Amino acid sequence: MKDLNELVGKLSMVVQEEDKGSAFKKTIREIADFYKENLQLLDEEIAIFLTNDEKTILSFAYPEYLVDAGMIPIGSSEATAASIFRRGIGVIENNFQQQRHLSIFEIIRTPDGKLKPLWKMMGTLIAAEGEKIGVVEISRRGENQLEAGEDFSEEDLQFLMATITKFAPYIKMVLPENFRGRIT
Repeated sequence: MKDLNELVGKLSMVVQEEDKGSAFKKTIREIADFYKENLQLLDEEIAIFLTNDEKTILSFAYPEYLVDAGMIPIGSSEATAASIFRRGIGVIENNFQQQRHLSIFEIIRTPDGKLKPLWKMMGTLIAAEGEKIGVVEISRRGENQLEAGEDFSEEDLQFLMATITKFAPYIKMVLPENFRGRIT
């Protein structure tokens, strides 16, 4: 299990790097790795969305293969990430395929070349210093529901909300101005 305090210490060093683009990428990668290890996830089961300055769109900051995949309008009635951002509350949905949702990103093949729909999902707001800056979504994906694994619990959501609260200030420190996906 990856230690929360150890990662916070590491992030406090990373955000001081001169190259802000590099610091941003490292910060996002370290946070994703934390969730991968602690929740036994694959890269494609972690999504970190960040908003632009006007708070009108969300763009993928992670996973890398979706960074250029498009943007989600905050006002979207079908995007779970947009709803989480607007409402500011955590969500668990263990029957995700039965819910109305924006599925466009699920038809993009994962790095292993497969189509893996989201069967289960939990997510919460990323906020720092009273400002909404994004959404983190954790999912269980698979070619079928059985492959997706166990349901998310209320304890899983509480863990996600408590830890992202610790990481959010570091994301905000390195968040590129008017973020819209790829950082060159």
